[in-house]
Amino acid sequence: PLHDIGKVGIPDAILLKPGKLTEEEFEIIKRHPRIGATTLSWVRSKYPQNAFINMGIALALFHHERWDGGGYPDGLAGEDIPLSARIMALVDVYDALRSDRPYKEAFPHETACRIIREGNGTHFDPSVVDAFFAVEQEFEQICDHMTNEGAEGIL
Repeated sequence: PLHDIGKVGIPDAILLKPGKLTEEEFEIIKRHPRIGATTLSWVRSKYPQNAFINMGIALALFHHERWDGGGYPDGLAGEDIPLSARIMALVDVYDALRSDRPYKEAFPHETACRIIREGNGTHFDPSVVDAFFAVEQEFEQICDHMTNEGAEGIL
């Protein structure tokens, strides 16, 4: 997925590790937003008017920022985080919760919704959370469909 394109610069031994990451490994993982933004900036230099690439840079760079400023890479907070990245932050968490990973099994939709609700106003923009809950049934249906189709992750 475009927002995680920077993971191509992270060793598979870390990305696919079945257990908890060490602090050092997590610091390496935290590099992927900048790697992704740098990669997409190179593409933008070839296609400067491409709105999709411009949005992709924001998605790649800021999708791990948190509404309360506790995210990375820049510790942005609130509306300083581009709206596209605030939306992607929630969708990325939903996808991670609903997907099998080397270190965990997928959570049911209800658990993912509870965790998102708990992050309202801290991890996530409250207006994005409200928008999610207005259509959360559709998220569940899409996720179930993708799971039944054998896709690894939704995004």
